[in-house]
Amino acid sequence: MAKKSKKDRALTRRINEKLFPMLMARGVNSIYALSIGIDENAGSISKIKRGLSDWTIDQLDKIRDIYGISIDTMFGVEARQKKEGDTKLVKFRKVPLLGYAECGSSTAAWPDNASKVIEMSDVSVLVNPFILIAKGDSMRPYINPGDKLLCSEHQQKIKDNTAVVAVFKSMPDTFEANAKLISWDRKNKLITLYSINTKYPPTNHHENEFVKIYKVNRIIREVK
Repeated sequence: MAKKSKKDRALTRRINEKLFPMLMARGVNSIYALSIGIDENAGSISKIKRGLSDWTIDQLDKIRDIYGISIDTMFGVEARQKKEGDTKLVKFRKVPLLGYAECGSSTAAWPDNASKVIEMSDVSVLVNPFILIAKGDSMRPYINPGDKLLCSEHQQKIKDNTAVVAVFKSMPDTFEANAKLISWDRKNKLITLYSINTKYPPTNHHENEFVKIYKVNRIIREVK
């Protein structure tokens, strides 16, 4: 049996660092209490806490529904709230909403293919920002189908475990962007793309396989 990717474990540790303190604040002070609360095996939860196994989507969904801890909070995505009495002028910028991005096209040409344009604030520092609509379940529950991904060209090194949109040279007929988490071995020019949903295995690539890699700066989710 193939060994689990170390990066999968890194993601689990990242969730644990946020999740378990929040559970304790809600009075869930032991693995046994958590296992009873979400109707899961205590041994399985123990392995996850020790970084020997990964969370499943169903487990994270149960924690969200039962304890009111949002998926974004588990992944360390902090909500931005406008302070009361803040009278600072907010500047808006038009950002193209793309149903797809044609491989090989520069982002400067993408707005011409936009299905619509959305005015947004807090994007003035982003280079060539655009929005893509997520499809598929490989990134659930961090990114769900229908979520809008605010992406841009990155000016600095993208950190490991960051969500990105990758455009491949090898798939000229594919018009759907590929949203994944990234691990970048810059010394050897190797890139690993991996999913949160562990039923999708990581894939390894050389840097020259890509036309472009864009950073996902924000996930916009409709409240139902």
